[in-house]
Amino acid sequence: MRIKGIKDQTMILLVGMSVGITLVFSLLAVITAFVVEDSVISNFIDQQAALIEKHHAQRTERTLLLADSVKVFRDIQSTPQWAQQHIHPAKVRGEIFTADNTHYHYRKLNIGASDPSYLIMEVSDLLVVTHQPRIPIVFLTTFLVVLLLAIFIAIRFSKKIVDPILTLTNAVKLNEQFETAAPLPKLTHELGYLSDAMQDSVDKLSAALEREKYFATNVSHELRTPLTVLKNSCVLIAQRGFTVDDLTQISQASAQMENTVNVLLSLARAEYLEPHKCNIISALEQVILRCHTPELAHFKIEIDIPHDINVMANSHLLSLLLENLFRNAVQHASEPIIRILFIDRKLVFENKTTQAPKPDINKAGIKGDDSEGVGQGLYLVARIAERLGWEVSVISAQLQFRVIINIL
Repeated sequence: MRIKGIKDQTMILLVGMSVGITLVFSLLAVITAFVVEDSVISNFIDQQAALIEKHHAQRTERTLLLADSVKVFRDIQSTPQWAQQHIHPAKVRGEIFTADNTHYHYRKLNIGASDPSYLIMEVSDLLVVTHQPRIPIVFLTTFLVVLLLAIFIAIRFSKKIVDPILTLTNAVKLNEQFETAAPLPKLTHELGYLSDAMQDSVDKLSAALEREKYFATNVSHELRTPLTVLKNSCVLIAQRGFTVDDLTQISQASAQMENTVNVLLSLARAEYLEPHKCNIISALEQVILRCHTPELAHFKIEIDIPHDINVMANSHLLSLLLENLFRNAVQHASEPIIRILFIDRKLVFENKTTQAPKPDINKAGIKGDDSEGVGQGLYLVARIAERLGWEVSVISAQLQFRVIINIL
């Protein structure tokens, strides 16, 4: 028989163990039955011998009543011929089997004679186990019933033991076959721990693959435009020479590429960036100092945020979020004024604008009609906020443009 898997192996082991245990205990039962039978006969013969020895010692004239099957012989020579051939003089007791299947027990008597006397008793009628045909039938029937019951219990135990393992295995195979992310079954005890650990590993792997997918997609999409700007600038410079506008375009494209790569790399390794308490004012001041250039010297930045406002976030991702918000506000402001507010757990960047934003301004590659950027819009801001567990919304009313970060 070909063993297919752990279910068959476990069933064979448990059934084999059950059959083995049943056979062992059945053998012990048979041995016990014969030992008990022999002990009862021996004890009865000892009682008869004790009566004979006591009667001889007291030398009473009273008639001694013995069992009909008990015979007393003064010496070994007075015993029957078939008994003389089997009695061992050195032994106190023994058994005699005759040709006609008659069974005898003998015992040496101590009644003061020079030669030992012997008690011989026919015990054929006392051999209950051997001579009762119903006992082997009852024993065999009981043995078969117990054996079948043991096999049934072994099969049920095997099913109970193996089924959770097979359930877990089938769930893993199903995910592999159809490339799904179906949750693994909830199990108990050690298998439950194994299932939860595997589920955690699968979730982490899926998240890593998703981040890798996003990274590859965003890198190929977001960097294509600034690379095109750089290539076109190089071609134009080679044809007509270098101009100030070329330097501006190259500088903007390089800065945008650097910012995009920083954001995407941070998002790709966000699993390892643990959140902690961050002060918004402190992070915002560092961003403003880092982004300060001579072109921004004429910008007025109004900050209305209490100094004790802290949020749970990764400091690096928070810094990238604020930097992209600040750069976006500076780039799209129609007036050199930026207001940064914090109201009801909402961080607001506000500036004047000359046009309403597009509905999908926070998607990749979307920019305003008069934007000089490379098309990220607020996409990177939305991605960072999503990683931090926050929400981004855009409101434009009466030429006032607002980006609102809802800190959940």
